[in-house]
Amino acid sequence: MKKGLIIVLVFVLSFGFLQVATNLTSQGETLTATAKGFGGDVTVTLIVDGDDIVSVTAVGASETQGIGSNAIDQLPALIADADSADVDGVSGATITSNAIKTAVRAALGIESAQEPAAPAEPAKETSAKPAEPAPEGALTATAKGFGGDVTVTVVVEGDDIVSVTAVGADETPGIGSNALEQLPGKIAEADSTDVDGVSGATYTSDAIKKAVEEALASKGAAAPAAEGALTGTAKGFGGDVTVTVTVDGDDILTVEAVGADETPGIGSNAIEQLPAKIVEADSTEVEVISGATYTSKAIIEAVNAALAAQ
Repeated sequence: MKKGLIIVLVFVLSFGFLQVATNLTSQGETLTATAKGFGGDVTVTLIVDGDDIVSVTAVGASETQGIGSNAIDQLPALIADADSADVDGVSGATITSNAIKTAVRAALGIESAQEPAAPAEPAKETSAKPAEPAPEGALTATAKGFGGDVTVTVVVEGDDIVSVTAVGADETPGIGSNALEQLPGKIAEADSTDVDGVSGATYTSDAIKKAVEEALASKGAAAPAAEGALTGTAKGFGGDVTVTVTVDGDDILTVEAVGADETPGIGSNAIEQLPAKIVEADSTEVEVISGATYTSKAIIEAVNAALAAQ
């Protein structure tokens, strides 16, 4: 009798374990799909249970760090939480967000119109300015942005910046285009290029500021140099770097540097930061700007050349 009960009990337990194992293996089906992102392919992996999206992960090694990578990190959880790809994309990362959602729909076998990766043509407001001749007194200059040249037109009245417009047809729509639209107004309002760049559009922002500085410098170059002003030029990373130095006896009062061909966000940092260090130290024996050794050395060499000509 006992032996029979034991056999029955073992059978029941074995059946129960089999059912648990079957349930565990049937709770999730893994699906994958790929769509084109901003820098390359974006691949998603879904675990689904019937109509439920249990989890979503995304991989896109070529997406821009700090922009597309934000969508890779944040959007999958939003889709799993909503149990749908019909969620808002991550701000500033539209192309990567659309790629993730498209890949999720493809994995689920949902037919939908492909979300556009980017506008078919550059935003008209960034490529059509200015359509009319520049007003009298306008200054222009160009610097290298993320996708290509960025050109600014600056209208000045004395020392005041009256207006700034920027054009860069090759800058990324929805990212660099934001800087083209927003930053010129900030520069004109502040009457200076010493303003924060547009978030997520560092390269284009730096190009705009650098081009404005070049435009303003060209105005200064046309005017007679202040008494005691000295100039010097040296070869930087991308081209010539020119400095204007004002001295009073042996004291360095001011240093200004111009180098239109130096790399935005790298050499441009040296152009902006190193002159003040030289003035503060009253010497060219200062540390170079990290990551911008070539441009830093060019500024120092140009200042030494200017001082030698005194």
